[in-house]
Amino acid sequence: MPYQCDLGPGQRIYLDNSGNTTQITLASGGPGQQQQSSTQVQTGTWTEAPQVARVASGVLIRCVTAQGTFLWQVQGMQIGAVAAPAWPTDRGVPMQPVGAIPTAPMPPMAPMAPMAPMAPMPPMQMGDMHLSANPMTMTMGNMTLSMGNAATPSSAPDTPRFCTQCGAAVAVGDRYCGHCGHTLG
Repeated sequence: MPYQCDLGPGQRIYLDNSGNTTQITLASGGPGQQQQSSTQVQTGTWTEAPQVARVASGVLIRCVTAQGTFLWQVQGMQIGAVAAPAWPTDRGVPMQPVGAIPTAPMPPMAPMAPMAPMAPMPPMQMGDMHLSANPMTMTMGNMTLSMGNAATPSSAPDTPRFCTQCGAAVAVGDRYCGHCGHTLG
C-alpha cells in the first residue's frame, strides 16, 4: 500500500513497497508547473508503516524492514540516504496511506509545422574559390568539384574503365564484362 506526506505548499512525497523494492516519489507543482522524481531502493518488505520527521535541514523518511532500518533525507527536490542515528524519535509521525501514487499526465506535444523552403543561395566568391549551390559546384584554381544535377563530361577514350561487378578492366565500347559477363551501363 502506498503512503504519502505533504511536505509544504505544492510538494508531496510518496512511498510504496513492492516486494523487496521501496519506491520514493517526490512531486511538486504549482500553477503551470509540475515536477516529479522517483528512486527505487532494495530494502526488503516493510515491517512497519513508514514515518516522516521534519528537521532543520528538510525532511527525514524512515522505513523499517526485516533487513534493517532505512533513512532518507529530502531537501528541495533531492532525495539521499542518511545514517540511522540521525532519526529524531520524538518527532516521527506515520505517513498517511493512499490508494495509489498519482502520476501527472503529460500533455502530447503539438505537431511541428513544416519548414518553409529555403531561398536559393546566390553563388559565393572568396579569392580564387567559387561556390554555387544548385548544382553544388566548387571551383578553386583549375580544380572543380561538383555533385547533383551537373552534367559530367563523358569519359575520354584514354580514361580507364572498370566493371562495377568484379572490378576487371573493360574497354569504353564494351557492353559486357569479359571477365564476369556483367552488363555494363
